[in-house]
Amino acid sequence: MQRLAESEKLHKALLDSISHDLRTPLASITGAVTSLLAEGGSYDREAKGILLDTIKEGAFRLNRFVANLLDMARLQSGSLKLRADWCDIQDIVGVALREIHDVMEGHPVMVNIASGLPLVEADFGLIEHVLINLLENAAKYASADSEIVISARAVERAVLVSVADRGPIIPADEREHIFDKFYRGLRSKSSSGSGLGLSICRGIIEAHGGTIRVDSPLERGNRFTFSLPLSSRGQPEA
Repeated sequence: MQRLAESEKLHKALLDSISHDLRTPLASITGAVTSLLAEGGSYDREAKGILLDTIKEGAFRLNRFVANLLDMARLQSGSLKLRADWCDIQDIVGVALREIHDVMEGHPVMVNIASGLPLVEADFGLIEHVLINLLENAAKYASADSEIVISARAVERAVLVSVADRGPIIPADEREHIFDKFYRGLRSKSSSGSGLGLSICRGIIEAHGGTIRVDSPLERGNRFTFSLPLSSRGQPEA
């Protein structure tokens, strides 16, 4: 009975998530397209630009949501296959920031990558996905115009990558659940989101043999940190 209740709860959470996270961007895209088709000739360049930006943002949100659903399905089925290769964390950070440049608008981003950081054997695209989810999460909850900090350093046999924001501190009793599927804490009640992103981050990082956690080292803000183990084979030959 308990398993059935948990299954029903998960099913309801999934339906609620899909309903909200699909309908919201679809509604904005439909509204903007309808306006352009109906009154396109009467809009000036600035007004058209605003409507086109609305369509672009809605399409981006749909794409990210579908990507998260697909990754969650692959994680759940055990079919997630890593295409590991030697990766430079700085390159992954750069690609992720270019991918979500619009999302980060209004938030200065500081990147602190330790010099001489060793390469890691990882799936470039999946680690990029992790960073994008963490950065989107930071931008969603961070205070307006506040800085978001990305840092990376080597410790013993791993590379640690962190994304820190200045959003409301996640209560200590929520931190152990923040990476659960569909979990939405107190700070999430007034924000959109499926509750999938952080769960997917954990699944991807654990598939690489690493860990992910959140803490609040500052008076205000949160720091999400994941580890990627260094290869036992050392570094590739130059």
